[in-house]
Order: sequence, then structure tokens, then C-alpha cells
Amino acid sequence: MSAFQFFFIIYALLSQATSGPIAEGDTKFLGNIILSGESPPSNFANYWNQVTCENEGKWGNAELSRDQFSWGGIDAAYNYAKNKGFPFKHHCFFWDLQKPNWMGGLSAADQKAEAEEWIMAYANRYPQTEYIDVVNEPRDHTPTYSNALGGKGETGWDWIVWAFETARKYCPKAKLLINEHNVEANMTNALLFRNIIVILHERKLVDGVGIQCHAADIQRNNASLDTIKRCIDTLASVGLPMYPSELDLEGDDQQQLADYKRIFPYIWEHPGTKGVTLWGYQGNMWTTNAVLIKNGVERPALKWLRTYVDSIKNNKITHTNKKSSTETNPIMVNYSRLGRIEVHLSSMQEYAVRIIDPRGRIIASQMNHLFTRETHTIVFPTLSLCPGLYIVNAKSRQLCLTKKFILGF
Repeated sequence: MSAFQFFFIIYALLSQATSGPIAEGDTKFLGNIILSGESPPSNFANYWNQVTCENEGKWGNAELSRDQFSWGGIDAAYNYAKNKGFPFKHHCFFWDLQKPNWMGGLSAADQKAEAEEWIMAYANRYPQTEYIDVVNEPRDHTPTYSNALGGKGETGWDWIVWAFETARKYCPKAKLLINEHNVEANMTNALLFRNIIVILHERKLVDGVGIQCHAADIQRNNASLDTIKRCIDTLASVGLPMYPSELDLEGDDQQQLADYKRIFPYIWEHPGTKGVTLWGYQGNMWTTNAVLIKNGVERPALKWLRTYVDSIKNNKITHTNKKSSTETNPIMVNYSRLGRIEVHLSSMQEYAVRIIDPRGRIIASQMNHLFTRETHTIVFPTLSLCPGLYIVNAKSRQLCLTKKFILGF
């Protein structure tokens, strides 16, 4: 190694050591995992501001023997997050691939009692958990003990309803999420997952949607950006916050960088996204080619990621409506440079929403969309529209609201 190469590496490491979290000061977090069996890395807070355990939080690892909990790994990650002021997400209560082996020998009544005890024990030890993946990958990995929790039942997913009811009982302050794989790149899977989300949402049991965004589902299936957009928009249409939860993109430097540039902006800037968690960034990751720091040096994708997120923080879109009070502004309209019009309505009603051009033509519409929270976002594509004055009309049985806005890029 030449003297120049040595000093270059030292300079790069020192530069990284003085950097803060990439999404510091943003309205959404950009987090990562603490790898299984490892302590929080010394450089974690140089990049990330949200924490998830890779494996320690899964039931099969936390309770290897019945009524004998191993909290050490969760303790380390949870305490690190609390000390840094980062949100902590528990992953996860129920996933069939990492369940306690001893559950199979129990009666149905005992299985249900143990499942409730697991949630209660976690809640008692980690009461300040901000987010919880209550159920992970229910589509392909329904737990073998699911019948003890209600089985399919009337909804087809009663065991999931029980899991969320129980989590809500013991973890009332946490945001409860349902997490699934290969739904951001497969419309069939997205629609099935959406049905589960709606069942929970109608019962006010779920607070957010986890979409994993693994390389195995996006890159290896050659998913187009259009497919990803349609799947994510389909899931976001329920009206719940979105939490891309296990994002990793692999490849050599050129391929990884290209796919981060292609995919990440849509995910990050989507109006439904409230936080993104990457599934590792260095060390012994399950997908080796997805590392973002290799031999102690940042790969191009990680350098781009910081520059990109900084540019979004520093160049917020100027909206046409400057007021903040939903009481005086029952309808607000924003637009983003990614080609979306965002319509926000403050009252909880079912609206038909139309966008009308200056000639009175309806250029986009969404019929009978239920606004179930204080505000909700409807997304319309705008890339094909000319800059100019447009009107949004939102009509319910009780109200007819209009708002003018100027579209420009």
C-alpha cells in the first residue's frame, strides 16, 4: 500500500467518523439493524437514526426454552436506541420461521397462553418501544400454532386479528405494524396483503404497513420501477403510514449504485413513507453483496444516499398552500417533483375527488375514497400534465370542496 492510499483511507475514515445520521433533522427516519450476535457498531449513529434487531427480537431466539427468556441482544439494541434518542422497532412477535420449537408439543390452550405471555413479557421489559412488527410474513409463513390463536375464522385471518388485539392490549403506546415480503414488486401479493391490512384497519388495530424491499424480491425478480410504484401506491391507498422495513440492494459498485438511484427516491419521497429501515450495511450481512461499507470504506451507493437525502432535506417543495391549520384549510393540495399531486382532506368522510384542468376537463379522479384519519393523501400522476392552473374538487354527501393550485416543475 502506497503512502497516498494509506492517508486516503485514514482521511475517509475520519470523515465518516464526524458525520451525523443521514436523515438527521428530516421528518422521517432512515434506520438500520443491529446484526445478530453483535453489539451496536461504533459507527452506527454516523449513518442511521432508528434501530431494529436483526434476529434477537424474534420469539424463537428470545425464548429458546419455555419460560426462560434471553433478553441480552434486545437489551443492547433497545438501550442503545434510547441513549441516542432513536426510535426502536421490535421485530417481531410472530413469524413461523423463527418460532420456539417447544410450542409444537403444547395443547392449543397452552399455545395461546404462551403467545400472550410472550407479548406481555416483552411489553413489561421494553415499554418505550416506538414500533412493533406484530406479525411477519403471514402470506407464506402462517405459524403452525395459528389455530390456537383463532385460525382463519370469519375474516380468513382471525389469528392475525387476535395477535393485534393482544399487542394493542399490552403495548398501547407503540405503533403496531404488519410486515410482509415481496409485496412491493408483485401486484398479486400486494392485493392479498392489502386485504389483510384492511381487516385490521377497519378494527383500528394497525398503525402502519411494513414492506420489506429486499434485493431478493426487487432486483432478482427484475422488478420495473413502474411495477414497484403501482404496488406501493396500492398498499398506500388504505391510508396508513408506510414503513419500508428491510431494504437491501446488492451488486457490484455500479449495479448497487444504479439501483439505489432508480428505486430509493420513489420509496423515500412517497407521501405515505414515514421511515425506512435498511437490513444491514456492513459486516456479516445475510446478503453479502448488499453491504454499504466494505473493508471500512463507504461504497458509492452509501455516499450517494447521504448526498441524495441531504438534497431532499435542503430543497423542500414549496407548496401553494402556506397555512397549517386544518380547521381553516379543509382541503390542501401539494405537488412533488416526482410527478404526484397530493390531496389532503381534514374531515373523516368518503369523498369523490377529481382534478380538473382550465378547460373543465376531468384529468384524474378517484371515486368514493374514505378519509379515515385527520388527513389522508391521494396520489395522482402529473408527469403528463402541462404546467398551469388546475382545480381539485372533493365531494361527499355533506361537503363540496374546491381548491385551485398551480402545477409547475
